[in-house]
This record gives sequence, C-alpha cells and structure tokens, in this order.
Amino acid sequence: MFVYRPARCVSAGRIALRHWARLLVVAWLWGIPGLAFGRPQVSAGLTTGVAFTESRERNGFFPAYHLGVRADALLLRRSPRDMAFGPYLEVFTAAFVTLEAGGGVAWLVPTGSTGFVFSLGGFGRIGESGGTDWNAGASASAFWGSRSYNFHSTYGLAAGAFAQGRQEFGHGGHPSLIVGIQVDFEYLALPLIALYDAIWH
Repeated sequence: MFVYRPARCVSAGRIALRHWARLLVVAWLWGIPGLAFGRPQVSAGLTTGVAFTESRERNGFFPAYHLGVRADALLLRRSPRDMAFGPYLEVFTAAFVTLEAGGGVAWLVPTGSTGFVFSLGGFGRIGESGGTDWNAGASASAFWGSRSYNFHSTYGLAAGAFAQGRQEFGHGGHPSLIVGIQVDFEYLALPLIALYDAIWH
C-alpha cells in the first residue's frame, strides 16, 4: 500500500540540494581559481607629502610633513585591463609627532597604462597635542599613477600621486587632508642594488 510521506520527501530534497551546493562550491574553489580570482598583486611603497590638519587654536588648517608606508593586495585581476579589489594597510606620521595606523578596502580602476585606486577605511591616531589616547576616524583616498600587472610574480609596482581625506570621530574630532606621492620600495632599492653590483661584480 502506497503511503505519502511529504516530510521525508522534503528532507530528501534538502539533502540533495545541499549535496549539489557543496559540489558547486568545491568546483568553484578548486576548478577555476585562476579564472575567478586571477593572481593576487601585492605592492608596498613609501608615501611622502604634506598633511593639512585643522586646528581650532590656530583657526584654520596648518601644514605638516607627512611620511608613511602603504601596502595593498589586489585580487580579481588577470591582466592590466582588469579592475581589482583588495585590502590595504598604512602606517604614517605627521611631522614625526603623531603615529597613525589604518586599513580598509581598495578598488583599482585601470585607465590604459595608468590607473586610479579608490580606498575607504578607518584609522587610529596617537600623539596629537601630547596625548596618549588613540583617536579613531574614517578615511577616503584616491591614487593615480602606475599600477603594473606582473605576469610572472605576485608583486606589482606602484608609483604615483594621491590625496586622502580623514575625519576623526567623537567630540572635538577634526578633519585633515593629505596630498603627496607614493614610491614603490622596489624603485627605492634600485640605487642600493646598483651599488651592490658595482662593488661585488
């Protein structure tokens, strides 16, 4: 005698659906990693420029020397024409008075031989006005310059100009603007490499 058991049918359907979903995930992760993600492109460089920080005591913005380090890892890129997304980290100082560290997400938009990198993230700052407390804030930046794609390695060169706006949170938080250039560490190492070759070869 046939007995209809809807609960058991539904349960079997769910098991089959989970089974196929797992197969699809495995196929996606193992079968097409190069097609889906491309090769990650990592870069790191020195940033230098001018930081304009608002000062209520001085009733306006005042300039200070900016020096820092920025690194990012861009994903989903398979050629110089592809856009890419990925995380970034940065550490820098304003006039060697503050220590600031932050990170977030970067979006690369290629424009021929150059490209734009737009970033959104957060940061923490310590040392301002002689204080020892960390102040948190949000940042947004735009970079324009060379973002090469390396077909033979995961490291891609980066060099260009950037501008970054920053806003501290909380009562008394003030905005700041940083403008400057970013130079890849590999470019900075070229004179040392040339000197090494001249001495030992």
